[in-house]
Amino acid sequence: MRVVINSLPAFGHVYPVMPTAEALRAAGHEVVIATGGPPADRLGAAGWKVERVDADIQAAVGRVMRARPELTRLEPRERWRVAAAMFGEVLAATVDEQLTPVLRSTRPDLVVYEELAMGAAVAAARTGVPAVRHGVGPWSPPPMEAACAASLVELGRRSEGGERVPDGPEVFGRLHLDVWPAALGRPDARLPIPSTPVRPQAWSEDEQPAPGWLSASRSRPVVYLTLGTVSAGEAQVLRDVLAGLRGLDVDVLAAIGSSLDPAELGPLAPGVHLEAFVPAARVFGLVDVVIHHGGSGTLLGASAAGLPQLALPQRAHDQFPNAAALRAQGCGLALQPGEVSPHAVHDAVGRLLSDSVHRDAARVLAAQIAAVPGPDAVVDVLAALVT
Repeated sequence: MRVVINSLPAFGHVYPVMPTAEALRAAGHEVVIATGGPPADRLGAAGWKVERVDADIQAAVGRVMRARPELTRLEPRERWRVAAAMFGEVLAATVDEQLTPVLRSTRPDLVVYEELAMGAAVAAARTGVPAVRHGVGPWSPPPMEAACAASLVELGRRSEGGERVPDGPEVFGRLHLDVWPAALGRPDARLPIPSTPVRPQAWSEDEQPAPGWLSASRSRPVVYLTLGTVSAGEAQVLRDVLAGLRGLDVDVLAAIGSSLDPAELGPLAPGVHLEAFVPAARVFGLVDVVIHHGGSGTLLGASAAGLPQLALPQRAHDQFPNAAALRAQGCGLALQPGEVSPHAVHDAVGRLLSDSVHRDAARVLAAQIAAVPGPDAVVDVLAALVT
């Protein structure tokens, strides 16, 4: 079986689907990764067969905000409207346009697409290939699912082969691989197509090591700080967090992305280690607390490792419900954008380090995640869709 796996070109979109890609390849199936940007370069260097599909997420954000400036004033609970416009309209059209010729040339038996690369569902339908949606985070609210489904149907109708694109929720494909643990809750949400659970797993390329000092003998806890791989606009948040950690007896591993100048963070306290990028899959087992932006990949990876977390949601539509789910489960704390200050961070991380309640809840959640079938268990499910 030949499988094309499509993700938007960002590590937070690509890495969550790679355990499934590895499981398919280990089972003897041919896997082609369709993505772009730095993830495509890294995966190609690591030996994966890659087809370039470049859909610029930041350009899509700018395009949507210029065309619909009223979206900048939405409350967090309404920010799905921004995501629906970005992913269901602008990026879906780009992915469909670029992926369709890839599918015609590679002639796969199956397309597995990361859920926000939803233009892949249209490309698969117009080329007659069954499609599977691979979750990367929590379920989207029903209004967003409905808006995106309508956008995809309209996209299919506008172009050649549109007669193959189904109406309604079926446009998303035949199956959803659900990585969101039931224990984290699914308030006011449901999936529009059949689903099967799959255990979320952090992933990194084989040759990417963790910083050497993490594996050395240490006498104090380590806090892992990340606001995602693109954090150029978050310098002030990072400064506040690092200032809050300064008075704690901890070492800090801060992954600040490749677009932020470290000089913007000012003088660093002893014990603070800056990295542009780290392999989170190898880091989680070596740290004690994780501070992050509420991104689904980081949240799920830290949860699977049984780590207490502090979520600092910033902008994206999923970050705020992710932070709320973490807090409700008892395995972490959250600070809203207006609440982030050195004092608040100092207090929250101090509680996570000293209070066993959060650590115990994190271990319970990790055990629940470990009980979910892994990616190797869904390979036969995917093969059955083809046969």
